[in-house]
Amino acid sequence: YYIRVMIIEDKFHQAIEKYSLLRQNDSVLVALSAGPDSTMLLYLLHKIRNKYKLKLSAVYINHQIRKEAAKEEAMFCRNLCESLNIKLHIIEKDIPKLSKKLKKGIEETGRDFRYQTFKELSDKSGFTKVALGHHADDRVETILFRVIRGTGRQGLLGIQPKRGNYIRPLYFMTKDEIIRYLNRKKIDYCTDQSNSDSRYTRNYIRNELLPELRKKLNPAVESSLLNLSETIAEEEKYLTELTEKKLKKIYSESQGGKILLNTEMLKKSDLWLRRRIFRNVLSKFSENGQQLNKDTIDMIDDFLYSAKTALSLPGRLMIRKAEDVLVLSHNKKLSFQKKLVVDKVLRIKQLRYVVSVEVKNITETELVKKRQSFFGQFDYSKLTPPFAIRTIGVADRFSPLGLNGSKKIGDYLTDKKIAPVFRDEIPVVTDKKGIFWLVGFEIENRAKIDKHTKEVLEIEFKSEK
Repeated sequence: YYIRVMIIEDKFHQAIEKYSLLRQNDSVLVALSAGPDSTMLLYLLHKIRNKYKLKLSAVYINHQIRKEAAKEEAMFCRNLCESLNIKLHIIEKDIPKLSKKLKKGIEETGRDFRYQTFKELSDKSGFTKVALGHHADDRVETILFRVIRGTGRQGLLGIQPKRGNYIRPLYFMTKDEIIRYLNRKKIDYCTDQSNSDSRYTRNYIRNELLPELRKKLNPAVESSLLNLSETIAEEEKYLTELTEKKLKKIYSESQGGKILLNTEMLKKSDLWLRRRIFRNVLSKFSENGQQLNKDTIDMIDDFLYSAKTALSLPGRLMIRKAEDVLVLSHNKKLSFQKKLVVDKVLRIKQLRYVVSVEVKNITETELVKKRQSFFGQFDYSKLTPPFAIRTIGVADRFSPLGLNGSKKIGDYLTDKKIAPVFRDEIPVVTDKKGIFWLVGFEIENRAKIDKHTKEVLEIEFKSEK
């Protein structure tokens, strides 16, 4: 008995040490469902809390799918947490109703809501880790599910022991080991009756498909799938490093956060590397790091070599071509308008600029003659407050320095060979009469400094990138 318990606990410690899942003084939120996996997870974390000086809390989420069972589970979680002196958060959400509203499956809706809840609680209470009860059987089911649905190498990794602040200390344990441990230690837990309902995909794989595969093809199918996953994991580590090295040469960002990929260098890369680059970059636009499927990735690769100039993607994303780069961004133009006040610093979050404004006497001013600059000097007496910074409007015109008459800003930027995709990142500065500076390009005739200037308005844009 003692040896078996120690072996199981050793697997728990092995996962923590091997993957650096915990650090001293971590504040850990445990996802508690009242089932055997999460109950054992909470118990074992409580057991090692002094070693790591952990601050433990737990959260139970009632999905309102099994209303009577949920009451019993919530009560069980309360009693368990009270016995261990652990704070418990109880969250309720009608997942079936939300599923219909979002037009998504109940399983997907429930999963998304859980991760949203973990993030909100972590942001609010400062949890440094969120501990989840996924174990070796869950890993097998995930790998098999992805193989059947269609996956690449990264999909074969299955559930990872650590992703961001999410940790899975039961990574090496089987369901059978968890149940045996709880029974030997006489630790109670709840049984979710819905786990026997094979209408749910996971349950079908667990209850029907895996037993058939064990019986007819391979009695050790779980071990085979896990061995495949772990072999792939080592190779993936190497390929990921290669991808990141290449990305450093190909990747850049615009001032407004658009992602730029060098098309010439992409075309010189092998197909497998281009695919990985696209997956890596596009996952940055996903809140949970979710990656696009192979069909979408291949569609992007076809676009790279096509004559098309724009491509819409799932998740309201857009890829455009501009000179020698692919430009990836949300399918929405930047738009803002902010007051500009003398002697106050303004932060433009959308463009990652900090803007400072000062008025100086001409005698104490060092005049800077720069075209296409982010530092502007203007005759203060020729301007009429209030001042503002905003994005370019469709009908905007201005009178660039040295030009007789006015010109549409769009035409001016076309002459300067500035691709339309970047124009929402170019601010204009205005006074009561209109635009007097196209930032980074040119000031208006009417605002220029001359021999009669007594006071100079200085505006400077500094990048926060």
